[in-house]
Formats: sequence, C-alpha cells, structure tokens
Amino acid sequence: MNRPVGYLQKRPDGLDGERGLYYDYVLASNGLFIEAEGKLIAARVPVAACEVRGLAPLEPRFVLRYGRIPQRFFDLALSAFLVDTSKERYVAVTWQDGYHLYVPEQETEAAKVEYQMGDSIVLDLHSHGKMEAWFSTKDNEDETGMKLYGVVGKLDGTPVVQLR
Repeated sequence: MNRPVGYLQKRPDGLDGERGLYYDYVLASNGLFIEAEGKLIAARVPVAACEVRGLAPLEPRFVLRYGRIPQRFFDLALSAFLVDTSKERYVAVTWQDGYHLYVPEQETEAAKVEYQMGDSIVLDLHSHGKMEAWFSTKDNEDETGMKLYGVVGKLDGTPVVQLR
C-alpha cells in the first residue's frame, strides 16, 4: 500500500517497516527522526530525543545531491539584496545541469515580496532589508517544498543569515 507517510524502526540488521511516498518517521535507539529524499536533497532530521532499547542508533544527515552550492551564489544574492535595503527581495539557487541564480520579476515592499516561483529550486532566499533575519508566519506558510530556505537581514550593517 502506498501511504503518504512511512513508519520505520532502525533495527541492528537494518530498517524495518513500510516507507511512505513523501517522508518517513524512523524510530531509533537515540530518538525519533524524520527522513525524506527528493531529486535535489536528502535529509534525516531528529524530531525528538529518547532512548529506545533494542533498536540501533541513527545520525542526522543532509545531502545536496549535486554537491555544495558555491559561495559566489550567496555573494551574487547579497549584491541583489543590497541594491535597495529598504525593501524585501527574492532570489533562488536552482539546479539544471549546474547551479544557477534565479532572479524573477518581483513586486517589493518594506515587509513583503511577491514573485513567480521557479523550477528545481535548491535554495529559496529572501531579504528582510534592514530588519532582523527571521522566518515570519508568511515565510512558514510559503515553505512547502523540499529545499533549503534562507532569510538575510540587517543589510544596513553586517548581514545576518538564517537558514533551515
């Protein structure tokens, strides 16, 4: 049966249980993890720490399937954000036979940016101008895909970055 969510146990001889279509909860000796794999990213993140006798341990993991995103993409994004620090701006790093910077047409305001989403996004990055770097309720609602999300703030001084 193809269920959206899988429930697995990490036994000493391997994983036991049925995988889900979208993600899996994995119970291990050192806690509960959520695990998902996409075409661009694979991740295993601890959800709750606990001790479970009889199971094997797991370690968190995060894999960018095509390697690290080069620093120059962050430098280019920061340059785009510094054009006007009084407004929010958006850029993305995409994958299509290599990493690319995607800067769509956008409507920007002091506390809002609207844009058309691109394809194959690995990193979704927007600025908060001179405000702090934090994830707003709107940011949380917008985050629906398996990718990295980032906010850059304090652009009137030393920029601050929050990633998840």
